[in-house]
Amino acid sequence: MPHIQSLLRSMCVPLWRILARTRLGTARRNSLSDQMFRMISVLALISFLGRENSLTGYVFGVSVAHADSIVDSDPALAEVEFGNEIRFLIRARSVRSDDPLTSVLLLYRVDDSAVQNTGVPSFQPGAVVSAVYRWRVSGVLLPGAEVRYQFQIETRSGVKITTPEQSVTYNDTRFDWREVKSGKVTAHWHSTDANTGQAVLDEATRTLGRLEQEFGLVPDRPISLYAYVRAPDYASAVATSGRSLEYAVGAGMARVYVLYSDPNTTEALMALRREIARTVFDQKTTNPFSPPPRWLSVGFSRYVAGEDVPAENQKVLTDFAQNNKLLALKTLAGNLPTTDRERALALEESLSAFKYLAGAYPPEKIRAMFEAFKEGNTVDDALKKGLGNTLDQFETKWKNSLRLGLPQKPNTVNPTPRAGGAPPSGNVAPRAGSASSSVASSSAGPESLAFVDQVFGQSVDFWQTLFGEQTRYVLLGALIFIVAAVGAVVIGSVAGAIRRARDEG
Repeated sequence: MPHIQSLLRSMCVPLWRILARTRLGTARRNSLSDQMFRMISVLALISFLGRENSLTGYVFGVSVAHADSIVDSDPALAEVEFGNEIRFLIRARSVRSDDPLTSVLLLYRVDDSAVQNTGVPSFQPGAVVSAVYRWRVSGVLLPGAEVRYQFQIETRSGVKITTPEQSVTYNDTRFDWREVKSGKVTAHWHSTDANTGQAVLDEATRTLGRLEQEFGLVPDRPISLYAYVRAPDYASAVATSGRSLEYAVGAGMARVYVLYSDPNTTEALMALRREIARTVFDQKTTNPFSPPPRWLSVGFSRYVAGEDVPAENQKVLTDFAQNNKLLALKTLAGNLPTTDRERALALEESLSAFKYLAGAYPPEKIRAMFEAFKEGNTVDDALKKGLGNTLDQFETKWKNSLRLGLPQKPNTVNPTPRAGGAPPSGNVAPRAGSASSSVASSSAGPESLAFVDQVFGQSVDFWQTLFGEQTRYVLLGALIFIVAAVGAVVIGSVAGAIRRARDEG
């Protein structure tokens, strides 16, 4: 370092001479000179530490090869073969023939996932290697997915380098895509009919408008729509293992795919509204710790889509509530039930619960609840911070409203369609409004005793664990006894007061 300091001091001489010609005082000149010397010294030190050297082995914290065994590599490549695979390629060499390359590892992430996956490419160890990794993506990736990747290369002596991160987009290259954009939404479509893209875009824009108007919610990031016009093309692009094939399918927090073709456009637009709402919900609530409850996501997306609980299904929910046969919301936090009957009930419960929530709480409380989920709070904490109630308290209020047969606010923005063609495949989840076909109503509850819930409130659920279906009759008897006892005391007190007044008179 002495030679560097000497060089820096010599660089300061011309600066000092310039200062000497000015009218600055000696103290001021000394101060400025010292400050310049310190600044240039820091810059030189940073430059010295930033150079490749055998002491540190780092360039600003990024691992590089040691000076006596450097690994070189060409830029990594990625080749997409849609519907089949993505090939990742790298060519690298070691400048020392006695320290060959022995390990090549592919590191990659998909979209916003924090999970880093690994793959072991095919290659022959040596001073120069060409490595290839083939990732079979059929049924795994959906069009538009972004894959971020890099290679980690190691020599026999343990020298490692990691190539810079690159990205590749898994596009459906079978079609020439057209696009139209409005605000944060871009619609892509491949048909020759310009109305296809505009119809999909308009529906998405209207849905976002409702979200902003009713809840004050706007998407945090752009949303891409992909409209297919033939069922086989759509199925081959979005069908994945374990996923039901709907008229619209979402992926991640930024992409939605829709099968938009006559005569099923009404069904397609309904499904599109659901997926737009779900996408915004995910953007507003997704966190690294735990997902928000599924019933809330399903209820929110169906509500925003304009779906409503049919009258016959509302009667079923009321009967089930009065007989304590509803599924607990805690059981609907994860995946919904798989049996047709329970799944249909879960769908209608989710929509009913959110309809009650939207009617009973102002938009700012709902937004606060979403923000609490985004921060990683538990379900109870998120509801408490947003709504002021725990899950159990909210559930009790909602069920009591059903037991009392209180009317819910109609969801008439986009009425639920009742007609439409066949679904794109036989593997479709139960449709909205289908619960009555699979949820059979048991014996009707004592609707004439609904006022008991108003008197006893949340305590009804507690007493129901003791008295079962006879709870309201027991509570009615207790209420009559209390009223009679209070009445007797009041009448006795009044009669006594009258007698005393007469005796004194």
